[in-house]
This record gives sequence, C-alpha cells and structure tokens, in this order.
Amino acid sequence: MAQRKSTIDWARIELEYLAGEDSIREIADRHEISDAAIRKRAKAQGWVREVRTANRCEPERQPPPPPRSNPEAPRDHNQIADDGRSLVARMLDELDAVTSRRGELEDLIIAATDGDDDDSRRDAMLKLLSLGNRANTMKTLALALKTLNEAAAPQGKKAAQQEKAAQIGGGSRFAALGPPTLKAVK
Repeated sequence: MAQRKSTIDWARIELEYLAGEDSIREIADRHEISDAAIRKRAKAQGWVREVRTANRCEPERQPPPPPRSNPEAPRDHNQIADDGRSLVARMLDELDAVTSRRGELEDLIIAATDGDDDDSRRDAMLKLLSLGNRANTMKTLALALKTLNEAAAPQGKKAAQQEKAAQIGGGSRFAALGPPTLKAVK
C-alpha cells in the first residue's frame, strides 16, 4: 500500500489550479496526490478555474531528447520495457484528454468545417473522435502494455511460474522435483 504524503501544500495547489496554466493531472503529479483530491477540494472550497480556450497560445513543449545510445552495447531489456511503459502511460493520458474534451473538440471541428461544401472532411474528423476509434486505441495500448510486461520478464511465463512454485514449495513434499537421475543397473 502506498504511504500518504504527510504535508500537502494546498495553498500552492490552489494558486496553480486558479491560474489554469496546467491541467489538474499535471498539478496532481507535481504535488504527488490524486487529481480527484484536487477536484474534491476545489468543489468544496468553491475554487473557480479559468476556462482554457482553443485560441489560447500554448507554449511549445519539446519532448526530452532521447538518450544517447551506443550501437555496440545492447540496451537492457528492462530499460526498454520501462521506456515503453512510460510511452503507453503518456498515450493513455492523451486518450483521456481527448475523451474528457470530446464535446469541445466536436464543436471546434464543426466550426472549422462549417463552410465546406462536402461533409466528408467533417465526417472523417468526427470519426477520429468516435467511441469505436477510442476503444480500439485503448485495446491496442493494453495489448502493447501486456507485451512489454511479458517481454521484461527474464524468462518465459511458464519458467517464471515454475520458479515461483519451487520457491513457495521449499523443502516440503510439494517441492518441485529435480531432473531425473541416471542410475547404473547391474
């Protein structure tokens, strides 16, 4: 079970919340609390957040540069799996943002394609926001995460289960049997 953080700087969180520059999730991550806790506190204390508009100029955020790799030294498979897991987590956050702001995005698409003679552009853009498309993305990310977790194991599933059973069995009669031994017959 995770330990609770003893001191939470609610005054600082309130300032960041009211500024509206970062998402609630980003604020929560920075202060190591849940975004639900911030939402509950905001509702209870009546914090009113500035509504972020589509016209607002967002600062360009550059992803961190990839680590330098030495082609002659292979990367550790655990590090590759960790990098993959963090990528899946970021993509899930993006999917969450699209899902939570679906109505706003639909309004923007409709406004942007209002003067079009053909509705095919609008339909294609709205299809990207459809539940089926988002569900397929979620399914693909879940499969990728499962594959990464399985690939991070130093051995296959069956060998890992057998090793765990051997550790649990210990020296009892349920312990795993060793390999067969050859005995000379006279």
